[in-house]
Amino acid sequence: MAREPNKPLRPETIGLIGGSGLMGQMFAPLFQAEGHRVLIAGRSTALGYEALAAQADCVIVTVPIEATVAMIRRIAPHVRPGALLSDFTSVKQEPVAAMLDSRASVIGCHPVFGPMPNVGGQNVVLCPERPGPYLAWYRGFFERNGMRVVEMSPAEHDQAMAVIQGLTHFINLAFARTLQTERVDLERVLQVCSPVYRMLFAVLSRILSGDPRLYGQIQLTNRENVPVLQALLRNGAGLLETIERGDAEGFYRAFEEAGTYLGDFKRAARDESDFLVEQLKRYLEQRGSAARDRSPKLTDGLPRT
Repeated sequence: MAREPNKPLRPETIGLIGGSGLMGQMFAPLFQAEGHRVLIAGRSTALGYEALAAQADCVIVTVPIEATVAMIRRIAPHVRPGALLSDFTSVKQEPVAAMLDSRASVIGCHPVFGPMPNVGGQNVVLCPERPGPYLAWYRGFFERNGMRVVEMSPAEHDQAMAVIQGLTHFINLAFARTLQTERVDLERVLQVCSPVYRMLFAVLSRILSGDPRLYGQIQLTNRENVPVLQALLRNGAGLLETIERGDAEGFYRAFEEAGTYLGDFKRAARDESDFLVEQLKRYLEQRGSAARDRSPKLTDGLPRT
């Protein structure tokens, strides 16, 4: 692929390592729709990983999190100098470091969403550590397909995901485990939930309906998770002590300080949640009181006692 120095480059052939998986199946048609030739290598394909890496102008690794670094090291020596090497992993520091050992251009990538029929409005993080001439094309591909692109360093990405994924997944799993260990009558509780609290149970159930291996690897492979989760437990323990002491002023102060920290976002988020509450109220009204009490969709994946 001869090019003028510093001129943006559009790869002709996209190679998806692990492309027969759900993420590969979602992105392959998007690349094809833009005129790219797409090669796929997976466990059951005739085309092997190394052969794909040697042929493609852009190689994207999209395999399970725990297999990503080993796969990058396996195929990196076969990626041509001047090609682009990328990945779709939800952790970035170690995969990007492994890709930098190659002779290729390197842009780490994390589509911050799972497989879905419409990717419009979703977020994508790019980590352009050695982007070469490919950044404009790569960013443009996602934006042309309706996605919002944010550029970060691998460390910034993992720190953000420790909050977005690590913290929220941990809170929801601990929430569900508490329902389980305290033998909560979930159906009875849902009968008296207002829509705003019902949304919390809906999010809880959505997460707990996912793949435990994926969520486990998100927790175990991001080195930034543990300090954030330790801070959560410290803050929780402090609040519990305040409640056990009956320290009303201490509780009020902690509540107000936390709210102040949220700043202007608190007002915007209140407007967003008001909208969601109204939508959920309409949905529940349409389903009727009998279905409201049963709530089969909102409780899928939660342990029943």
